[in-house]
Amino acid sequence: MKSKLILLVLTVSLFGCKKTSEVHTDSNQNLPSDSVIVNNDGLEKDSKNLIKAPDFSLKSIDGKDYSLADFKGKYVYIDVWATWCGPCKIQIPFMKELERKFHDAPIHFVSISVDKEKDKPHWKQMVEENEMSGIQLFAGRENNFGYDYKIKVIPTFILLDKEGNILLENAPAPMDYRTNKINQQLVNILTMMK
Repeated sequence: MKSKLILLVLTVSLFGCKKTSEVHTDSNQNLPSDSVIVNNDGLEKDSKNLIKAPDFSLKSIDGKDYSLADFKGKYVYIDVWATWCGPCKIQIPFMKELERKFHDAPIHFVSISVDKEKDKPHWKQMVEENEMSGIQLFAGRENNFGYDYKIKVIPTFILLDKEGNILLENAPAPMDYRTNKINQQLVNILTMMK
């Protein structure tokens, strides 16, 4: 009898709690006080539980030093890319279009290259030839930026709030891969930030 009871408890423990990705939108009354409510657009309403973005110190294409503190007071849309990355290069015209569209919005568009140090001249050339706007920073691979921001693939897009907290660590790309047009989901998110 005792062994059957143990077997029953183990079975219920292992198989009784089914994980689900279903979202319940009927009520938020039973949520703990430290819960974060996520809107349909993916932005969090409650900033007290957001993770502070790691600080960085990177040089821009014109040699100016930038840290995360330099962007305080505006949202920051970060594009992590490299010159050898085909999917990264495809995003360039769409990133430029977003920058034009949201030129007057409180958003910094920051592109951060993770090219090798030896490829820095090629990075500068590509930025100039493509007339890439926004803030162009070079992290290289020798810097801790990729590690600190847990960059596993490129391109990676990150959205920070005005206080330097991570809103979306995997923000939508400028180009929608399904339509090959500007990503309307991202446009909607950025429009809310105007």
